[in-house]
Amino acid sequence: MSFDLRFIVMRSFNIANCSAAALAVATCLLGATIRPVPAAADPKEVGVWYDDTGKGAVKIEICTPTTLCGKIFWLQEPMASDGQPKVDRYNPDASQRSRPICGLPVLGDLVQLSGGGFDNGWVYDPKEGKSYDVALDLIDADTLKVTGYKGMRFLGKSFIWTRAPADLPSCAPDAASAPAPVKSGPVKKEAAGATKRTSKTAAGAAKPAATNVAATTAKKKKPPEKAVATQPQPQPQPSVASD
Repeated sequence: MSFDLRFIVMRSFNIANCSAAALAVATCLLGATIRPVPAAADPKEVGVWYDDTGKGAVKIEICTPTTLCGKIFWLQEPMASDGQPKVDRYNPDASQRSRPICGLPVLGDLVQLSGGGFDNGWVYDPKEGKSYDVALDLIDADTLKVTGYKGMRFLGKSFIWTRAPADLPSCAPDAASAPAPVKSGPVKKEAAGATKRTSKTAAGAAKPAATNVAATTAKKKKPPEKAVATQPQPQPQPSVASD
């Protein structure tokens, strides 16, 4: 092989090696470029939290890319005294009073602050049917400070919520499948009372006059007055266990 031919062969070999090396470098760079970026971790405020009473729990979750919200997830006593699921009976909007407490939205529009925590949201207290401004501050991984206020945060009232266990069962599915409470109960009761009074009056008319006088005297007696329950003055109470 002549000198010129050997030179051409060696040069081609070197160019091939350099090309292979360049391709390897390019591949590495391309791989680094298209490597998937890990998703940002959810805020630590996300999760299920017992409220300050320990009788209810709220599930806080991401509702929009920039806000948190929360719904009632668990109740120690989900049923009312009449055996029906508890409902939002103190809601100022009468059309909303049949909503089940389980699954009820109680937090919303919470925006993350640059210095940490969330604020500028609202909290709804089903125990009194009132809404307040609200802020969340994570004290540690399992402790959340919830501050309800009106207008000025420093004048508000703070409550401590604690993180619930991962296996806490949700009451919302049961509430969603339960029938809505019958609103006509008081009306039916009144109608039955009216029928009963009519029957008594008819029976009284058939009795002797002396009996009628006794019945009339008995009717004039006033029944004992019932105590009227008074509603407490509204205060920020970001707890969820409705009575």
